[in-house]
Amino acid sequence: MFEVYVLVEKKKPVFLSIFEGFSFVMGGISFLALMMGLFIFLPTAILGLLLGYFLHTRNYEFEYSFFDDEIRFAKIINKSKRKKIKGYKMAEVVAIAPMNDPSVHQYENNKAAQVRRLTSGQQDAKVYVIVANSADGMELTYFEPDDRFLDAVCTRFGYKVRR
Repeated sequence: MFEVYVLVEKKKPVFLSIFEGFSFVMGGISFLALMMGLFIFLPTAILGLLLGYFLHTRNYEFEYSFFDDEIRFAKIINKSKRKKIKGYKMAEVVAIAPMNDPSVHQYENNKAAQVRRLTSGQQDAKVYVIVANSADGMELTYFEPDDRFLDAVCTRFGYKVRR
């Protein structure tokens, strides 16, 4: 057996990028006012600089791996902390297909299904959906596998994958 994995970086929303810059600027201005003797700006300087730093360092990546008849997901925060997200055994998986494919349309319209989005947010990304029956009920997981990942899944479970 071999393991195949994909690493996808999540795009930071434009609003957060603007807010991050605004926080740094306000923190810097407040810090300069603090240096001129206006101590009332101390909380604003600290809050602005800390908030800007916090927003600047929040980078997410999603990891998808296929090994031993199981698809596993993980969220990597700041390239250092790895948090496992629920994975699926292939016995639970009903279908893997592109988003809005007619074969999974009935599942995507199911309001009771639990939805998990593990995508980058890029406009041109090829997004697939995993439909799975787990103990918690119907689950839909949106993700962005590459061709190597899909080929590895197709070697044993080609009847569950639609390209």
